Amino acid sequence: MVREQKIRVKVESPTSEFQVEVKGSDKVNDLIKIVKKVWGSDYMLLRHNSVEMKNDQYLSTYGVKDGSVIRVTVFAEAP
Repeated sequence: MVREQKIRVKVESPTSEFQVEVKGSDKVNDLIKIVKKVWGSDYMLLRHNSVEMKNDQYLSTYGVKDGSVIRVTVFAEAP
């Protein structure tokens, strides 16, 4: 059985950033859970290469790979 390699991505907002290891088979919602733990916000929008990422899609759907940058817009309340 071949184990899927983890990839390191940078998650950034206008005021902060951090790096995290994920797998291409992880869903966007899995990454959102990590961001919530780090930044404590419930309302956010993730983009990769200016494309809005949908919660139920796999990261690989958006071409996320090692070194990718995920941009986060955080909202004070539900958009």
